[in-house]
Formats: sequence, structure tokens, C-alpha cells
Amino acid sequence: MLIKIQEHRTMHGFQETLAAVNKAIRNAGLTIFAEIDHAAAARENGLDMPETRVILYGNPKVGTPVMSDTPLSALDLPLRILVRGLPGHRAAVAFHPVAEMFEALGVKISVAEKFDVVQNLIASSVVESREISG
Repeated sequence: MLIKIQEHRTMHGFQETLAAVNKAIRNAGLTIFAEIDHAAAARENGLDMPETRVILYGNPKVGTPVMSDTPLSALDLPLRILVRGLPGHRAAVAFHPVAEMFEALGVKISVAEKFDVVQNLIASSVVESREISG
């Protein structure tokens, strides 16, 4: 199976990028449901890793009908975006585009595509971007 990831690298540091992503989510009228701090969990267990956060976000008015009509879509909702620190005081933002997968599950393409539009809108605050397949 081919897994697609979009990664957007920034010229900014981790904290500035994290703040910009959070602001973009709020400005899009979306809710931040949770923020998972993987680096903090690593430190609590005597391990070290670069700053790494996963933000879970969405809009229940949009996601709930999709999950009701296509229950397996709940595995990928709310949406997630990764913000990670890179060497040289830079950061990257990454996410799995979900439209193609949602369409394969039976979500109407016109609805499925809206999720990718939102993800790209949030990531648009960063400049260099690339798609990774693996």
C-alpha cells in the first residue's frame, strides 16, 4: 500500500511554527481537540527526541455526518497534523491527505476533497513543501 504524506518545511523554529499552525487552525474556525507531545513523553521515560507534537483538530459539524455515514472514517477523524523540530532551528509540518482514502471508504468525493483543502490551508503558512510516498 502506498502511503502519502505531505510535508511542509519552514524557515522558522519549532515554537514559532507550532504557534502558527495552532493559529491557522483557530482562524479556519476549527476546534483543537488534543495536542500530543511525543518529546515530553520521551523525556519522562529517560529518552530524547526532537520536539514533536501531533495536533488533533476538526469541526464536529462536518466530521460527525461523515463518520455517521461512513463509520470507518472515524479512524482518521479528527484530522491530525504533525509539527516537528528539524536541525538548524527549523521545523516541518506534515499530514496524511485523507480525501483519496475517504473516497475509497465511500465518502462522496465532493465531501472528501474538503478535508484535504482544509489540511493544505493550515499547512500553507510554511513555504517549502514536498510529498513523500512510502
